Amino acid sequence: MRAFERNWRKLVKLSARLKSERGTIALTFALSAAALLIMGVGSMQLALISSGKSKYQAAADTAALAAIAPTTADDKMAEVAEKTFMANLSASERDLVTSFNVTTETGRVRSALISYLAKQESVAPGLVGDTYTPISGTARARKADYRYIDVDLWLDGSASMGVAADEAGRDKLRLLSNDDPDHKNCAFACHIPTHLKESHLYSTSEQRAHANGVKLRHDIMKESVQILIDELHDAYPRGLRARYGVARMAATWERQLSFTSDMDTARNFVGTFQLKPGWSSSRLTPAMQTGGDTLTSGAGDGSQAKPEKFVIIVTDGMQFDWNAIAPGPIGSTVCQDLKAKGYRVGVVQLKYVRLDGDGAFDFWVKPYYNQITPALQACASTGYYFHADNPDEVRAAFRQLAKTLEESLRLTE
Repeated sequence: MRAFERNWRKLVKLSARLKSERGTIALTFALSAAALLIMGVGSMQLALISSGKSKYQAAADTAALAAIAPTTADDKMAEVAEKTFMANLSASERDLVTSFNVTTETGRVRSALISYLAKQESVAPGLVGDTYTPISGTARARKADYRYIDVDLWLDGSASMGVAADEAGRDKLRLLSNDDPDHKNCAFACHIPTHLKESHLYSTSEQRAHANGVKLRHDIMKESVQILIDELHDAYPRGLRARYGVARMAATWERQLSFTSDMDTARNFVGTFQLKPGWSSSRLTPAMQTGGDTLTSGAGDGSQAKPEKFVIIVTDGMQFDWNAIAPGPIGSTVCQDLKAKGYRVGVVQLKYVRLDGDGAFDFWVKPYYNQITPALQACASTGYYFHADNPDEVRAAFRQLAKTLEESLRLTE
């Protein structure tokens, strides 16, 4: 009997223990199931947010690109961006957009910055967060157009540009013209007709100079301007787009080559540039005034529609016209007028080789000789004055001018 009681008590205890363990297991299972449910719902919510974010971001990216498209007018960029954004969303997704903003930039650089805010519905409100989860993002599109510039070359075509480019050439021409009845011992070897035709080779003093290997100032000018065109063309792969025009300054200002983007056309034209026929005077100030009157505003932004504009003056800097105008250097007012219109003015001063002993030089030029350089320095925009004393320096000056032009127009990639 005692043995039975002992065994019975053991069975009761075992039964109680089993009941307790089943309760614990059930509670543990319930808690685990709840956690799994929350995790599952949370994962679903995150997946929806990720999907929504991806959808809204794709729509924003497309809208930004549409805003800066070439076919989109500047004043329509924001409107096109919003329409494109909404068109790439479903009706229900559009209803969830609470904020959409566009910031635009126009000109040579066009850009659109889009910011948006939307709300993503929750799978189980209250279980994982609020009823809606905010989704926000930005999209930016930016395009730097080619840099467009107009380079207007105002070349001195007066008779003094026919002077030899250096002292050695000057002295050689004096010897060559020793027997010339019209220009005896004259270093003023421009294109003026001469009666002395050695072996019937020379009808002008310019031909005489060229036949004897003497470079004249305007020869160096033409070669160097071609160097400028070549150097700027080297920047073409980096996005620089230049147009060139040519005008001649002498007794008047004359447009000789209308603006062209054809580098070869411009280069070839410069190579055939001629001085004004005859004893052409140097009315540089009035000529520049006439040229300035033909120009519209030059303050462009570098876009194709509004190119930045430069006037490049190549001259010895001296004007005279046998008492018709006051002799001296270029006046400052005409240069300031060009700058006021938004043009950058470049000046390349070709050395006026001294011709002491020559009547024209001694009477008209010598008294003002030391005033030429300061006047041309004042004429040029800051950083755009170049002086050259010999042919090599002239070429170097034009290379530096090209570099200055390119660096001042640093391209935005």
